[in-house]
Amino acid sequence: MADYLLPGRSAFGAQDPAQLSDEAFEALVERSEALARDLPPERRQLTAFEQLVADAIDRLPAEFVAVIDHLPVVVSDRGAAIHAYGQYYGATIARDRAAHRIVIFQDTLERDFGPDPELLARQVERTLRHEIAHHLGYGEPGVAALGL
Repeated sequence: MADYLLPGRSAFGAQDPAQLSDEAFEALVERSEALARDLPPERRQLTAFEQLVADAIDRLPAEFVAVIDHLPVVVSDRGAAIHAYGQYYGATIARDRAAHRIVIFQDTLERDFGPDPELLARQVERTLRHEIAHHLGYGEPGVAALGL
């Protein structure tokens, strides 16, 4: 499942992604997605955090894997700038009007859960499932009712 993981760190060189405008961040994500399409996962070693995300994808039930089959999952360090652990970009699965993607924010997850590797892994998985619920059309109240 690691082929869904599309890291987006260095497409803009050393510039801190948290300092990018929304337009520049969108360009970074689009470039990352293009690079990931051209670079098969087996040719690139995942970082420890990216492996946590890939493992969380692998633990999804089959019906969720089918739902995100073509949904990129991007790792970013921009979470502190928007005060989030993850974010879903795009319309819901029912209204397909925008490019869909899930962004998992390494900086905020590691900041809040990093000292405990097991807790970090559980929170990465919870964040992934939370963002998948948004993709399925749940708003924040619906996601909260799911326990995510």
